[in-house]
Amino acid sequence: MPAPQTVQEELRRQIKELLVTTLRLEGVRPEEIGDGDPLFSPDSRLGLDSLSALELLSAIEYTFKVRFPNDGSAKHHFESVATLAAFVQSARS
Repeated sequence: MPAPQTVQEELRRQIKELLVTTLRLEGVRPEEIGDGDPLFSPDSRLGLDSLSALELLSAIEYTFKVRFPNDGSAKHHFESVATLAAFVQSARS
């Protein structure tokens, strides 16, 4: 079984690729997205909006076979690639 750190690194890599491909981010390579970079910030160079969040949520649920809770807490999981990866890993456990 892979070490937890390796699992997290792989999840973060997959989520970055998913971000770029799902949201068709032109001029952004997955490796340029920092693990802790805010995804939905006015300062973010990714330019994501609420529609982007819905598309990404659907892609993550489909790709990783997980479900985000309907209690409004999903917003906290979308702060960064690292928080998304942590959610996916905990939801799969």
